[in-house]
Amino acid sequence: MSECADLLLEIGCEELPPGDLNRLAAALGTELAAALERAGLAPEAAGACWFATPRRLAVRIPAVAGRQADREVERHGPALSQAFDASGKPTAAALGFARSAGVAVEDLDVLDNGQGRRLVHRRTEPGRALCDLLPELLSAVQAKLPVARPMRWGDHDFAFVRPVHWLLALHGPEVLTFECLGQVADRLTCGHRIHAPEPLAVPDAGAYEAVLMEAKVIAEPAARRAAIERQLQQLAKQAGLRLAASEDGGADAALLDEVAALTEWPVGLLGSFDPAFLAVPAPALAGSMTHHQKFFPLYDTAGRLAPRFIAFANLESADPDQVRSGFERVIRPRLEDAQFFWEQDRRQPLAAYAPALESMVYQRRLGSLADKTRRVTRLATRLAEALGTETVTARRAAELARCDLATLMVGEFPELQGIMGRYYALDSGEPEAVAAAIESHYLPRRAGDPVAGDEAGRLVAVAERADTLVGIFTAGLKPSGKGDPYALRRAALGLVRTLIEGGIELGLDKVLSLAAAGLAEQFAPSAEVIASVREFIFERLAGYLRDQGIGAQTIQAVFAAGGDDLIAIAARARGLEAFAADPAIQALSQANKRAANLLRQAAAGDLPAIDEALFEAAAERALYEALGAHRERLAARGRDYHTACADLAKLAPVVDRFFNDVMVMVDDLPRRHNRLALLAALRQLFLGIADLSLLAV
Repeated sequence: MSECADLLLEIGCEELPPGDLNRLAAALGTELAAALERAGLAPEAAGACWFATPRRLAVRIPAVAGRQADREVERHGPALSQAFDASGKPTAAALGFARSAGVAVEDLDVLDNGQGRRLVHRRTEPGRALCDLLPELLSAVQAKLPVARPMRWGDHDFAFVRPVHWLLALHGPEVLTFECLGQVADRLTCGHRIHAPEPLAVPDAGAYEAVLMEAKVIAEPAARRAAIERQLQQLAKQAGLRLAASEDGGADAALLDEVAALTEWPVGLLGSFDPAFLAVPAPALAGSMTHHQKFFPLYDTAGRLAPRFIAFANLESADPDQVRSGFERVIRPRLEDAQFFWEQDRRQPLAAYAPALESMVYQRRLGSLADKTRRVTRLATRLAEALGTETVTARRAAELARCDLATLMVGEFPELQGIMGRYYALDSGEPEAVAAAIESHYLPRRAGDPVAGDEAGRLVAVAERADTLVGIFTAGLKPSGKGDPYALRRAALGLVRTLIEGGIELGLDKVLSLAAAGLAEQFAPSAEVIASVREFIFERLAGYLRDQGIGAQTIQAVFAAGGDDLIAIAARARGLEAFAADPAIQALSQANKRAANLLRQAAAGDLPAIDEALFEAAAERALYEALGAHRERLAARGRDYHTACADLAKLAPVVDRFFNDVMVMVDDLPRRHNRLALLAALRQLFLGIADLSLLAV
């Protein structure tokens, strides 16, 4: 194998889609490194690093060999008994094998591998050069990239995410000259369009970032993002403002990523807008700035939107004031649009938008958004009734929750649904509690969000998600491994979190049965569908508990004990996890397994009540009394399963004594049944927390 060196490959393109930039570059690096490793050229492919800017995708892979190692190839032919006749002359089989191998029969070897002697052809296959292999490897890799709509250009018969304008390929300092993607590879790259428009030579694969940095291009996305964030903090501090309404003052992470994907040499500038626009709700103005212009809004120390923003140019201007003026000029029409939407939408109360929902299709079989609103309203009301709480707020919030979807503002900025609903509700004279629930019922919108902080919001959130899950499953649209177009996994996790973290004292089965009843007018969900929804939700519950550090065996043991009270299930899992490795719990696991086996072997059906008069051994009475005392303590502690598990561990000596001193399967049937009933009571006590027999010892 020839000398190893770093391999650098860069594909220069027209501007790449910012939302896909990092994903494409990472896929290019991963796939190419894997292809080289399979080809025996890159044993250290795991150290590959990738680069991405709006105009390029690049990858550098360490210690890549310049040529594959030669390899010995052995091809087996016919057995000797078939290869030669009685006089020792080669048969047609031997001649045909030699001909296919391109040699004479006498040049073949004989192999004896313990399974009989046969002809064999051995040859040395020379390794291929990296330069020869790269075109086919790169073609195979680019076909695997996650490109939604590959483009074709010119008369080429291949496609790529964007037209390719240059190709750089270096092995250490040496150029790998080959043709691929319509370009011949060279050592030339392109710097910044304005600051360094001429092609640049990269002397060595390791010099890539330095050459581009000199040409005003930050090649590494993480470094570019860090530069943007650093400038944001400096400029916000300079203005005496912060980057978010919350106290942490952090910048919008998604916007940071997008700006980093839109620039090669980001330069931040402070801008301002007319304070008169602040009469429009802050989320609408911030949405205009971030969504359309990719500007960062600024807030004062009280969390109020300030008439300032930070924008990023993709160059260092000789006249920054001129660039700033341009940013301020282009933002004004966007803010005027938001102002217009706000003023137009307020010409009628929020409730007046409800009729428009009749013409908005939610799902073909499930009807319009108006149909869904009516179902969610009924369900939220019934949930409130089941909890014994007031129903007016939840009902009204559910009635209005989707009305903002028909407004101009949310039509332009869908991400503001619920947020603008709260503003429009308050402007229409709705109670503060109703307005708050309209916004909060969308929580949690994404990972890290809290659940709704108000009761009405939590009830509408549960009703919304339960109706979605039962309805979409009934329509036959259960998510698959290929997609989840109705975001049912997120809905199920949101339902789990809201029930548990929101402290809603309703069993999951009750929630699902009420949701199914609400769909009965359109089509009644079958018992199988409800069971499927329940299983789907429990899968999300298992993931939720795993994220809290609870082990898979603990979750399995708790689930096996049954129940549909998610608050209690989560508490049982947390309580048991703290004791999962406790020797006493492990001993009880063995005892529980033994008890379950005895009950199963005895085919114990309806056992009689435990009769103290039938006790013979002191161990029987000790276990009976311990079970009674523990049952009372468990009932008194409610959901304090941590203490309950500690108490349960104290049963271990009593249970061990019972199994050591007592023969359960005696011939005396009354005594046998009495002892089995005692074991059934023991197992039932365990099942109040978990099926301990499933814990590994």
